[in-house]
Amino acid sequence: MTIKRWLGNAAATTDTWTINLSGTVVSQTYSMTINSKSITYTATSSDTVSTILMVLANTWSASTIPEFLELTAATLPTGGPYTSMTVTQNVAGRPSVISVATNGAAVFNITNTTAATGPNDFTNPQNWSTGAAPANSDTLVFDNGNISCKYNLGSSLTGVTVSVESGYSGLIGLPFINSDNPNTSYNEYRPTALTLAGGTAIVNAPQCGQCNLAYGPNTASIRVLATGQRANSTTPVVLITGGNSSSELDINKGDVGLACFQGQTATFAMIKTGYVSQPLSDVALTIGLGATLTTVAKNGGNVISRVGAATITQDVAGGTLTLTDSATVTTLNVFAGTVNLSTNGTVETINLYGSATLNCDGDPRAKSVTNAINVYSASITVIDAAKTINAGVLSLALSGLTSVNVQHGANTSIVYQ
Repeated sequence: MTIKRWLGNAAATTDTWTINLSGTVVSQTYSMTINSKSITYTATSSDTVSTILMVLANTWSASTIPEFLELTAATLPTGGPYTSMTVTQNVAGRPSVISVATNGAAVFNITNTTAATGPNDFTNPQNWSTGAAPANSDTLVFDNGNISCKYNLGSSLTGVTVSVESGYSGLIGLPFINSDNPNTSYNEYRPTALTLAGGTAIVNAPQCGQCNLAYGPNTASIRVLATGQRANSTTPVVLITGGNSSSELDINKGDVGLACFQGQTATFAMIKTGYVSQPLSDVALTIGLGATLTTVAKNGGNVISRVGAATITQDVAGGTLTLTDSATVTTLNVFAGTVNLSTNGTVETINLYGSATLNCDGDPRAKSVTNAINVYSASITVIDAAKTINAGVLSLALSGLTSVNVQHGANTSIVYQ
């Protein structure tokens, strides 16, 4: 195991691609593609290698497609007749992925003659304190400076510990929407998350506004102790995907998203939340449809989950839990705070203690609660004014209580057990 500190010291080199064309080149269509977007030219029977390359270069230069605007095309040799062309990134250190194709017999190919690297490249040895690129079982420390780690993030490294600390104000990963050009944007096609084959992460970074971590179907152990302000107002600071049935996520304070975007997946057997000084607001956790959970032990904070779990407990620090979409829960324990039941999935058993509030009015869809709701305190509140639970029949098991606070609308049907 080696401890390697992120420095971001590497010199930037410019991404350069060379395109060659030869053979029978007439009467076929040529395409050049970035991020599933293409420019094309259909050659005539009188075209030559030189004229085809000239048209392709001119078409590239005239394109308004955002991905193509990032690179400059040129034909070679200068003055012609042209035998090849190049496309070069306008920003040193920024990589591209370009492909070419033809539907005819020509030999049409592209080579990344100079691959981009620089101070934002995860794999460049010069960006790490030991002068060596990350390897299996390393501890990677981000503890100082503002140089972002955002390119060549895909890896299959195992046993790696990532530690993001208070002195680091850069970003880890890329946003889903690339807006490097202030006049245009596109869906990012480069890897957006630091990808590892399982491992450990500790994020205690009150100045870091973006930390994207992907673990694949491997064991991940993640602690979030502090995060900064969002780099993007609609995206949680720490984004997590991957994990398996042995994975755990613990959050003391911070803004976290778990598989919270379309197409993402995550599997975590245990999620725990706590707080540092503000029980109601220290933690913000968003859980998406692609998550698979077993146990959630929540003690404070604001959690919005589009999926359920076998057991969910909101402890005495309270906060707010909102279950949406079709989340299903086997056992829901609520000791304080508010649970917004905005799911049309089945909740088998609900246990209410202390000053807990169960609010069903945020979602007008019908809800199914298998067993009578267990009420263990006269201070609890059940809100179902729209009578969405069990077709309007609310069943409560009062555990010896003589009164309970229920808001159940007109023509109420409540069964006390």
